[in-house]
Amino acid sequence: MTLSLHPDTSQGPAVAGASVSGMAAGSAQTRIRSRLFTKYVALFVAVVAIALLSNGIFEVIFYYREHKAALIRIQQEQAEAAAAKISQFIKEIESQLGWTTQLPWSAASLENRRFDALRLLRQVPAITELAQIDSTGHERLRVSRLAMDVVDSGLDLSQDPKFTEAVAHKVYYGPVYFRRESEPYMTLALAGTRKDAGVSIAEVNLKLIWDVVSQIKVGEHGHAYVIGARGRLIAHPDISLVLRNTDMSKLPQVMMAEANGGVIPQSLENAKNIQGQEVLTAAAPILPLRWTMFVELPVEEAYASLYAALQRLTIVLLAASIFAVLAGIFLARRMVGPIQALRAGAERIGGGDFAQRIAIKTGDELEGLANQFNDMGARLQESYADLENKVESRTAELSESLQQQTATSEVLQVISTSPGQLEPVFRIMLENATRICQAEFGSLFLRDGDKFRISAMHGVQSAVK
Repeated sequence: MTLSLHPDTSQGPAVAGASVSGMAAGSAQTRIRSRLFTKYVALFVAVVAIALLSNGIFEVIFYYREHKAALIRIQQEQAEAAAAKISQFIKEIESQLGWTTQLPWSAASLENRRFDALRLLRQVPAITELAQIDSTGHERLRVSRLAMDVVDSGLDLSQDPKFTEAVAHKVYYGPVYFRRESEPYMTLALAGTRKDAGVSIAEVNLKLIWDVVSQIKVGEHGHAYVIGARGRLIAHPDISLVLRNTDMSKLPQVMMAEANGGVIPQSLENAKNIQGQEVLTAAAPILPLRWTMFVELPVEEAYASLYAALQRLTIVLLAASIFAVLAGIFLARRMVGPIQALRAGAERIGGGDFAQRIAIKTGDELEGLANQFNDMGARLQESYADLENKVESRTAELSESLQQQTATSEVLQVISTSPGQLEPVFRIMLENATRICQAEFGSLFLRDGDKFRISAMHGVQSAVK
């Protein structure tokens, strides 16, 4: 028996490959990207802003302390220098006055003493009047620039503080007074080393103190002034305050200086002046007068450079913040871009597109991770291709086996229904063989001696057509 089969020219459709189901990059992706991008920008700006702000705050704090300490130190040096100059002025007068109390009254005539007194007035212009008192407290001589000289007046000064204090303490500093409401004066009495030397009383013009105070320059609006033992103003650039005998004892810095020996502690370097203006204050004692030299500078002027530094810091912070935002946007894009490419590639690979390759050239861990994804995709592609081949081969085997079983079943069914008849059996065998071989038509020949004769045909007529 011969079976002739003619395969169909158009084969069945090939097994379709895995469809790419890549996940849509919708609103969720946009939100994630936006959050990541915003987070990077905000983080970069925050880091830069915090660093600059912290540095600026520390700089301002330290600059404030150093600037304030420097100002106080300068004012303190000015106050001490002025106080030393005034003290030296008084000590020089004491030294010159001491020569008039060296000899007892019995050792020199009144004329000689008068000559010495006039010479003293020429040598020390600050002394405007000199009176010499004997050991009993009676005035023996008075020489003056402003009045007539008086010789041996006999004026009893034995109970006067000028005499008693000088005898008890060797020196007496009287209160400051104003002669004709023009210039300040002070009485200076000095007792001799010998009991019978008496006491010399000098009226001292303190105009030099005004000159010293007026020469002290502290910034543009700062000034210096001198306070007496009772808190009264002795010297000030505003002479009207001095002439009004202004009481400064209620000012905190004056009270603190009197309580601390003419020195102001750092806790009260900020105070208010007589006009109610807040000032930086430094003080120094004027020895041995128990006066105090004050040097003050308005806080607004003292901290002007600090305020300018704060303005510059604010401008720098604003400029740095703008730069940080721009740099953060640039860097965030550089950082988020590879991450988004990696994420999109991973989604496509996860969706079945194993041919997808992620191209990231950052030279860091992200590039290494992308290479690992590419290797994984290549391995998955190979595995998926092998699996498809195996499935296709197995499916073909199962299909062929099923068709053979179906053909056998149909042949057996025909045999059972048509016993003794071969044509139906041959016909069904030819139909199944044609179907299994996917042929258009077929012929079944039986050998009869040396010849073949057709026993069954399938699809021959359609083929002929």
